[in-house]
Amino acid sequence: MAQRARVILDCDTANEVDDQFAIAHALGSPGALDVLGVVSVHNTTAHGPESVRMYQKEAEKVVALCGRGGEVPCLPGAAHPMEDRHAPVHSEGLDFIVSELEKAPLTLVCTGPATDVASLLLTDPGEALAGLNVVWLGGFGDEETYTRYNNGGELNGRADIAAWRTLFGHEVDLLQVPGWSGPHEVTVEAAPFAAELRSLGKPVADYLAEILLSWVSGYEGDLDPGGEKILWDIACTIALTDPEAISASPLAVPALDAAGAHDFGSRGRDVRAVTGLDSGRVLDGLRAALGRLPG
Repeated sequence: MAQRARVILDCDTANEVDDQFAIAHALGSPGALDVLGVVSVHNTTAHGPESVRMYQKEAEKVVALCGRGGEVPCLPGAAHPMEDRHAPVHSEGLDFIVSELEKAPLTLVCTGPATDVASLLLTDPGEALAGLNVVWLGGFGDEETYTRYNNGGELNGRADIAAWRTLFGHEVDLLQVPGWSGPHEVTVEAAPFAAELRSLGKPVADYLAEILLSWVSGYEGDLDPGGEKILWDIACTIALTDPEAISASPLAVPALDAAGAHDFGSRGRDVRAVTGLDSGRVLDGLRAALGRLPG
C-alpha cells in the first residue's frame, strides 16, 4: 500500500467557496492523505486586512463539519502580502509548517496567495527543504492563456506578486495548477449539483450545497454565468489523491516583474504545470470523499 502523503492545506477559505470543497475532499480521502492542519492565508485583495480572521473561522467550520474539529488544527497564516521578495511574513501557521516539515517530508497545498510558502522558502529550513513538495493554484500556464485571461492579473498571483516571484525563483518541487487550462473545466450547475450534494446526507455536503447556491446567487460578474460555478481548488487535492485524473507537463516559468507582468522570452526554472484534467473523474472523486465523511 502506498504511503499516505503528509499534507498541510494553505487556504484563503471563504474567498469564494472552492477552498471549502478542497478541504472536505482532502479530509474525506484518509487513505491517500494525512491532513496535518489547515493554515489560513490572507487575500487582502479580495477581503481587506481582516481576511485571515474571516478565512480561519470558515476553515474551522468546515473541518468541524467533516468530523475533525479539535483534531486537525486550523491556524492563522500570513495576514498580509510580503513587502518585497526578501521579507517573509511570520505567523503561527508558518511556524507550524516549519515544525511539520522538520519531522518528515511534507506536501504543502496552497490554494490562495503564495505568501506562506514563499515565507517558508525565505526562512531557509535547511536540509528539510529537500522533503518539501508544493502544489499551488495560481498563475498562468502559457503565453496564450496569459494573453487571454490576464484581465487585471490572476487573483492568487496578484494578491502577493512578491511571493509569486519568490516561489518561481526558488528550487523547490512545485506542481503549478494554473486556473486555465485545467481547473476551469471543473464547472458545475449550481442547483442540480447542490441537490446532489444534499442527497448524500452529510452535514458538510449540506453546507457545501448552501454556500454554493449562495455564491452563485450573489455573484456580480461575467466569469461564471448561468448559475454555474468553477470548483477551482479541487484540482489541487485531486492531483494528490488521483494523479491520473490530471495531465501535467514541464514548464519553464516566465520572468515576472514587480507588477506581475510576464516575459515569456525570458524563462526561469522548470516546474510541472497542470495542462488539463478529467472533470468527470474529479467530481467522482469528490463525491466519493464526501461519502466517506461522517453523517
